[in-house]
Amino acid sequence: MSTGQQPSLWKWYALKAVIAALVLFAGYKVFIDKPSPKAPAPTQDELDALSGDIERIEEEPPIPETKPEAAPLPPAETDPSAAVEKPAPNFVELVQPVEEMPEAIDGYEGVTFDKLASFAYEVPLDPVTNKVELAKLNAQIPERIKSLDKKPVAIRGFMLPLKVENGLVTELLIMRDQSMCCFGTVPKINEWINIRMAGEGVQPIMDQAITLMGQLKVGEVLENDYLVGIYEMEGDRMIGPLDL
Repeated sequence: MSTGQQPSLWKWYALKAVIAALVLFAGYKVFIDKPSPKAPAPTQDELDALSGDIERIEEEPPIPETKPEAAPLPPAETDPSAAVEKPAPNFVELVQPVEEMPEAIDGYEGVTFDKLASFAYEVPLDPVTNKVELAKLNAQIPERIKSLDKKPVAIRGFMLPLKVENGLVTELLIMRDQSMCCFGTVPKINEWINIRMAGEGVQPIMDQAITLMGQLKVGEVLENDYLVGIYEMEGDRMIGPLDL
């Protein structure tokens, strides 16, 4: 072989080697990628035979939730007929009502605070310093009340002693109810009478209604130019709660 033919032979050998390598690689690729044969699917008899060896786990039923028992209700809520405790009496219930007065007692005309306090009266806060202002105040008193001025009357109410001598009350207020005596509230100016008793005085009785007899005075009562009342009485005697 000539020197000029050597490169052609080398090319032929190299090409042959490349072709052999490609053939070898292709065969290996086919062997690797060749899918494996699929296993036949199990029959129903085979599945039934296998199921006998499997231990079946029974599920326990869920435990029902238990709610805490409600506390027993008091008798007033469970039984409507149960006795209900009454609330404490209010202020109105604590005030004792005054019984009705007879028309006359031993020649004294029976008068009630329902009549004496049956009108509105505006009390001035400033001193009354002239007759014009006094006349305006007096005009607030109805004529039916003014007609009782200087007449003997009998009035029933509750005592508030103002002056006591030797255990006897010589000056007092007789009031429509016990609000000022027991609870410290201020009554209206036409709901009390300032009374000065004749003689040695009367027994102090503050927890029950009494009847006082005397001469009633109707009109404004001033002290240091301030209005302190519209009723006064010169008391003759007192009738206790058990005398009528």
